[in-house]
Amino acid sequence: MNLSRKIAIATMSVLFVASVGKAQSLDDAQKAVTAEQYQKAKTMFSELVKVQPTPENYFGFGELYLTLNNPDSAKIVFEKGIKADEKSKYMMNYIGLGTVNLFNHKDDAAKANFEKATEDMRKKDYEQYLYIGKAYTYEGSRNLSKAFEWFAKADEYGEKDPRLHVAEGNAYKFQKKNSEAVREYQRALSLKDNLLAVEVNIGEIWTQAFNFELAESTLKSVITKDPNFGPAYRALAENYYRWAPTLPNRQAELLGQAKINYSKYLDLTDRSTESRYRYLIFLFNAKDYTTLEKAASDFISSPGFKKDYIVARRFRGYSSIENGNSEVGIDALNNFITNSSVEHPIIADDYLYLGKAYENQKQDSLAILSYVKGYSLDTTNIEVLRTIANNYKSNKKYGKAADFYDKVAGLSKESYQDWFYAGYMRYFAYANMVSANSTDTALMKSTLLKSDSALTYVAEKTKNLAAYLYKARVEYYLDPVNQNVKVKDAYEKVVEIVTEKPVPSAAENKYLIEAYSSLGAFYIKSDKPKAKEYFDKALFIDPANQQVKDALAALKAS
Repeated sequence: MNLSRKIAIATMSVLFVASVGKAQSLDDAQKAVTAEQYQKAKTMFSELVKVQPTPENYFGFGELYLTLNNPDSAKIVFEKGIKADEKSKYMMNYIGLGTVNLFNHKDDAAKANFEKATEDMRKKDYEQYLYIGKAYTYEGSRNLSKAFEWFAKADEYGEKDPRLHVAEGNAYKFQKKNSEAVREYQRALSLKDNLLAVEVNIGEIWTQAFNFELAESTLKSVITKDPNFGPAYRALAENYYRWAPTLPNRQAELLGQAKINYSKYLDLTDRSTESRYRYLIFLFNAKDYTTLEKAASDFISSPGFKKDYIVARRFRGYSSIENGNSEVGIDALNNFITNSSVEHPIIADDYLYLGKAYENQKQDSLAILSYVKGYSLDTTNIEVLRTIANNYKSNKKYGKAADFYDKVAGLSKESYQDWFYAGYMRYFAYANMVSANSTDTALMKSTLLKSDSALTYVAEKTKNLAAYLYKARVEYYLDPVNQNVKVKDAYEKVVEIVTEKPVPSAAENKYLIEAYSSLGAFYIKSDKPKAKEYFDKALFIDPANQQVKDALAALKAS
């Protein structure tokens, strides 16, 4: 063997040993997690537990899966960690299992696992408390009041552990309590140098507080310390996206910087499945639907796509619908809904977007059905109710439209337009019953009474012309035989409102003719001169009105 070949083989052997050594370092694997190099971290942990199947290594591996919102895989790893602990001295994997229980909403099982983890704690132990508190901060198990209860227990002896202050800072950040979060992060930084992820979190807080310049300088400082720390580029990109709309003159520049920095983040995380998935979230939050639609489509077609990332179909659906590609959006969202799970549940917006897409496709029945399902998942959403009501109105389903306008009006007492439409729709629902020769007199009367109630409320609160006009009509149908004072009073209000205007519109003059004619009819028996006065006023506006002419002729002959 020649010398060069010996040197090459020796060099390769050294590199191989160094590579294996690196994969076997728990610290290095955790650094990869912190750097959001999740695919790399998975590989490192997989190799690590093969070479060193310790309970500590399994716990670190399980935590990674919790971070990735994958409790099923986390459970498998934590259980292996418990089996690997022959002396039953390392209790953290029980906390991991308890966290998985929280993800699955099994609080009693979580409590049992946490008790198991803490039953043999010594007086000055606190780490279990810290990690139980952290268990309540993951997206799938979040209960921050519980988290702080456990952090308070950990604080007695763990006050000088930077991990505790980082965890508390994260919890405050989730609560958007920025001052408290920064305080805890700074405590952590005072206890340990070079916590780059903590500095990134502080930068993100400045972004949340709209202090974009401070966020930029904070994040650029992190990049100066370590140009290969990916999360700093991601946070910087998000800062630029949030900043751009506030500076129209620099918007194009800042959006460009956002894309450049996010591309750097993807490169530094090996464009792994997880980082590409996070990119979709970023684009959605940035409302860059054009880029999102293509990125989501590419992601779904990639080998790394699986059920853990099913929300990508939601992003594809939303973005396609926003971009006017309703058919693609419908297909993507229906696919997501079919494959949804406890970890990735259906939310109200899924059905609201579907409703919008079906409406664009003129599939009104499916649109309404989707909107109603969306409302059932979020009964506080007034706009959904209004959308449903408007859709029923457009399709001339007046009774159903009125029911939903009632709901909107009930949630917002000052929404006079919705109160008006509730009454207005019932007026037309009654008219439809008349046209259909309905014999349900009780329903017809109830419909009119509900219409009258809503219109009266609007009329009295706003002095609205249309409200008085339709109130007068409703009152007439409630009692068309007798002289109805309520009809007279409403039409007098119509006259008052229109005649106060310098130049009434053609529609308003039409209402005025109706009001004068009706007032003339009201007085035709009790006060003929007054009746003639009103008929004359109507004829003055519309000299060719045959109905008014006939009324005057009948009055003269009586």
